[in-house]
Amino acid sequence: MLASRSTLTRDQIIEDALSHGRSLAWQEKWIAGVQAGIEAADRGDFANEEEIAAVLNKYGQA
Repeated sequence: MLASRSTLTRDQIIEDALSHGRSLAWQEKWIAGVQAGIEAADRGDFANEEEIAAVLNKYGQA
């Protein structure tokens, strides 16, 4: 269940979905992506400096 993998309550998840136009399926994918990122970080699997520079150059530095 989505709420068990989130810091939000069931009601907060539904409110977020309704107010931001995000489906529960979108939220499921987002949480799965975050979890995959955390697992990669725990393994020490990070982007190198060249990869970071490529993304910053592509999307611009904020």
